[in-house]
Amino acid sequence: MVKVNSGVIRASVGIAAIVSLFAQWGCQAGSCCATNRSVTTERADADRGQLAKLVGAWRFEGSWSGEDGQKHSVQGRAAGVLVNNFFVLLDVQTTSGELAGQTSRQEGSLLFASEPGKGLTVTAWGDASPSITHLIGHSEEGGKVLTYLPASGPSNAVAVVVRFEGDNHFSTEISAGSGGKGVAEYTFTRATE
Repeated sequence: MVKVNSGVIRASVGIAAIVSLFAQWGCQAGSCCATNRSVTTERADADRGQLAKLVGAWRFEGSWSGEDGQKHSVQGRAAGVLVNNFFVLLDVQTTSGELAGQTSRQEGSLLFASEPGKGLTVTAWGDASPSITHLIGHSEEGGKVLTYLPASGPSNAVAVVVRFEGDNHFSTEISAGSGGKGVAEYTFTRATE
């Protein structure tokens, strides 16, 4: 009779399950970005350098347009932190108005990344919805403009353009899907207090 250590078997099965999950879902923006071999390590490092500009305390103001086309103002603050030397987490909170016209939407978070072979990605979530948005992107104009388009799925119905205007300002334009009409525009200024 062979004696089997059930703890070792459970651990092995658990590790195999985790590895298979990473193999299936390793790219945060879906399988479409896994084949972007044009993003070299050097390009990913350069893009990470641009993303690092998001680190710090920010004030923002802007507006969003409702279905009726009327513009509504919003103001708030944001904080960007470097996570594990590779990612930038930007937390956004309104102080006046609401984000994208949802009265319950007062806070949101965006996780920015750039990976060799995958490119730029954004994973975003907020307090008004249980869904998570995944966007994939590329840099233009020497990294001063980052354009993110929807990855697959119904919760990804937005496209985002980030424009860096020096080290102390950046702006965002959010539109409904790829090539859609403008939904929101925000200008961020580094907080001095």
